[in-house]
Amino acid sequence: MKKKRKGWIWIIVVVLLLAIAGGAYYYFFHIRSGNDTDAAYVQSVAEITGMGSVGANALYRGIVEAKEVIEINPQSDMRIQKCYVEAGSKVREGDPLFSYDVDDLKLQHAQLLLDITGLENGLRTNREELESLNKKLERAKESQIYELKLNIQTLELEIRKSEYDLKDKQQKAEDMQALIDAGTVFSPVTGTVRSVRDESQSDPFGFSDSQSNAYISIVAGTDYCVKGTVSEQTIRTLFEGMPVLVRSRVDDSVYPGTIYKINTDSTENSQPGYYDMGSGDSASKYAFYVELESIEGLMIGQHVFIDLNTAEQDDARMMLPAAFVMQENERFYVWAVGANNRIEKREIEVDAYDEATECYPVVGGLTVKDRIAFPDDTVRAGMLATEANYLDPDAVPMPGEFGTNFGEDDIIIDSVDMPAEDGFNMIGDPSEDGAWTEPVSPEFGG
Repeated sequence: MKKKRKGWIWIIVVVLLLAIAGGAYYYFFHIRSGNDTDAAYVQSVAEITGMGSVGANALYRGIVEAKEVIEINPQSDMRIQKCYVEAGSKVREGDPLFSYDVDDLKLQHAQLLLDITGLENGLRTNREELESLNKKLERAKESQIYELKLNIQTLELEIRKSEYDLKDKQQKAEDMQALIDAGTVFSPVTGTVRSVRDESQSDPFGFSDSQSNAYISIVAGTDYCVKGTVSEQTIRTLFEGMPVLVRSRVDDSVYPGTIYKINTDSTENSQPGYYDMGSGDSASKYAFYVELESIEGLMIGQHVFIDLNTAEQDDARMMLPAAFVMQENERFYVWAVGANNRIEKREIEVDAYDEATECYPVVGGLTVKDRIAFPDDTVRAGMLATEANYLDPDAVPMPGEFGTNFGEDDIIIDSVDMPAEDGFNMIGDPSEDGAWTEPVSPEFGG
């Protein structure tokens, strides 16, 4: 009797162990491993709202530029004889910049004046002769009328041609005299010469490594700005009027500023190798410009960091783009990642819609650590969440954030083994071992 009871106990134990093993297999290989084919792409709320590693806590590379740059080019058919300035020269309005070689022009002008004098003399003679023929025609015999009229018509044609030639040469002489008088080109503004093109090394195909292909470019005045670039994935985190801090890359200097322009009308030259990890397409880059409260200590061409993490923004509310928000019966929802990495419909609390930014201020139900999906027709509750990483090659995570290590020489951004919930974006080009890294600058603040 005891043997039968022990046998049943062992059978029950085996069945329980098999059940536990089957449950563990399902959990780890179906739920935890994400093998489901039905998945929804999600993004970090920190990234979407600009409060994460590529948003308000990021540094963007920038360069100090002049707000206004005057470009001056010589006449295409003129040869430069002498240049009076070089890069870095200070000039005032009216100072000479360069002069043309006008010796040949003076010879050509003298020849034109001789041609004009000859045409004027010829015209005077022809007009006097025409007047004499008209008088003869008035008292000519009938047999002479035809020949006189023919001579008059021929003479009138010559006069009209000479008048046209005279007018043409007179205009050429005036234009040439103007070129001779403008043999020296003067600066139209007060400022600093940024560059002077070396004509002896000009590329016949028009390519140049300099900032401008103009012969002379002049920085007007001392009104500087800082130019940065941002990718299409994170440009929505910036807005005109946004306060920022510009940080020197060589010392601890900090310059408060404001983004006054975001140029979405044209793209910057993209560097090869930067790709949207979701689609494999190259990411477009756009320029934005920062107006500084003070420019003391800055130089044209100086490389700086643009820090979006200002004191004003630390207390700001989360601004979630309206495209991610669903509204039903005056309630607001998002598709958020819940337990077991599954999509759930989560209610959130928002304030009034902001038309200027097309965002809802989120006051509850969502944090920057959450991940959400774009609410298209394919998303539904229970789907497995899969990360949709986007790449911004111009954003540099703040020191100590998201695996950023500052070495003695370079800042290295390395996304290897980065947790998906951090919303980290891989930056740079793949190395031989597949890790995405990019050395970007000397140590921040060093």
